[in-house]
Amino acid sequence: MTKLRPPISIDTALARIAGQVDGGWDAMAVHVGYQARTVRAWGDVDRAEQISLPIAIALDILFQSHGGVGAPLFEAHGDMVRIAAGDAFGDKQELRRETIDFMRETNEANLALLEAAEPDAGDAEQVIATKQVLDVRQWADRILTRLGRKPP
Repeated sequence: MTKLRPPISIDTALARIAGQVDGGWDAMAVHVGYQARTVRAWGDVDRAEQISLPIAIALDILFQSHGGVGAPLFEAHGDMVRIAAGDAFGDKQELRRETIDFMRETNEANLALLEAAEPDAGDAEQVIATKQVLDVRQWADRILTRLGRKPP
């Protein structure tokens, strides 16, 4: 049975290195002083023994010395940290995105209000300003709800 593996994984990074390095898994094993089956096994998240940081660095450098671009294990670790941070702080990240949208909407309302205050402004500018301010209020209510407060 084939074990399903996520696309961003140590296993994928190791396979990328093996594909780049002349001699593949065997050459990687010799380079770090382990058996090829052990090097392959580091990609299995269910195994207790995982790749160490010094070995990951050595394999990324080996990859580069064989013409590879990037650092597969470093990149995989970075991706894994970003995913874990998203899981841990997803609500905060969503709040940040909504805050940016709120700021953009507020800026649009500010501009519409300034245009409505011009001496030659007419009904059209008033309507646009009113719509923009109401949009800001909707965003404010949405953010208040996210923060656990009921909008007024």
